[in-house]
Amino acid sequence: MKDNILVFGGGELQLSIIERAKILGFHTIVIDPNPNAIAKNTADTFLVVEGNDYNKTKNIAEKYKIKGLVTAATDNPVLMMSKIANELHLPFPTIESCETLLNKAKFKTFLKTNNILHAKGDVYDKNTIIDIHSFKYPLIVKPIRNSGSRGVIKCETPKMLKNAIIESLPFCDEGLFIIEEFIIGDEISVEAIVYNHKVEIIQLTDKIVTLPPYNVELGHIQPSKFEYLKESIQKHLQNIVDKSGLNNCAIHPELKINKNGIILIEIGPRLGGDYITSQLVPLSTGVNMEDIVIKIATNQPFSNDIKDRASLITFLNLPIGKKIKDIVSETELKEKFPEVIKFQLSLSKGEIVKPITNSLNRHGYFIIHGQKLNQLLQIKSNIEHFIKYLLI
Repeated sequence: MKDNILVFGGGELQLSIIERAKILGFHTIVIDPNPNAIAKNTADTFLVVEGNDYNKTKNIAEKYKIKGLVTAATDNPVLMMSKIANELHLPFPTIESCETLLNKAKFKTFLKTNNILHAKGDVYDKNTIIDIHSFKYPLIVKPIRNSGSRGVIKCETPKMLKNAIIESLPFCDEGLFIIEEFIIGDEISVEAIVYNHKVEIIQLTDKIVTLPPYNVELGHIQPSKFEYLKESIQKHLQNIVDKSGLNNCAIHPELKINKNGIILIEIGPRLGGDYITSQLVPLSTGVNMEDIVIKIATNQPFSNDIKDRASLITFLNLPIGKKIKDIVSETELKEKFPEVIKFQLSLSKGEIVKPITNSLNRHGYFIIHGQKLNQLLQIKSNIEHFIKYLLI
């Protein structure tokens, strides 16, 4: 009999951790509100469960006598997972530590109380009368809870702020949103593990984002050009972990680096999305963080042997208004560029290219890997140039 593990989410970004759990010998119980979720046929047992149905989820966990519970690339189920793990005495961060990190209002209070450098801002609700002329611009509007850059908009003027609030509200939980200062600097993410209350950084990732007003991620590059700051970043994150009580999880902090130092934007108490931890980290370090998270969740030992390689993902950002005149398959692109691991064009032949406003309407992506980053960046440029010939 295989041990059962409960996986929250059966979407594309959870598919890899489901497959890894099966490779490690677990029977995967996957829950998702979508009856046609991509991982439906990959899961050993697939069950349709609404994302807020705590009682049904707990009953499933008890019925199958699960040995652990995991997810990837999403914040949505984390609080429920924490509550269930606590009741079943399974390894997972506490409810209090998860709530501190995931609720952007509480997180800002936490950062301010502990004198941690961060983007200053306040929480508002949809009924608040806001003096749009009282702010120092530029600034950022973002939902109090959300992911995928949905509703995250940079504003340069009072008029832009007014319009941004209207555009952001559909993504705002209970109509709550944050207006915060825009931090100038290079943006990176950290792929790390917290175990026995200690932070271990596996990789640093440089980010490429769209031009304003939207702040959509268009690429991730490993290793980061800020590798020399790794020790300082680790101390910075360890301070946050010590003060928040976070433990037994992966973390995906997002930081900005500028002349003032290391500025924390936010932290997700889970694996990073956008194929960062499912693809890029194993390719650039030889370490599979999904395996580590599964082993932490099921009380198994693990070890790391970090290697020095390079990998990146580029999300296609094609010229708006152009038409797709031709398409290329993943196999065809791999034949031309052997460094390609994955490729997807999200647009069809004849389709008109529309603007990117969040991570759900990007135009496609490719993932490549190699021994040296400078060589990989040249290959990235060559692939982008090749793809331009698909347009008219």
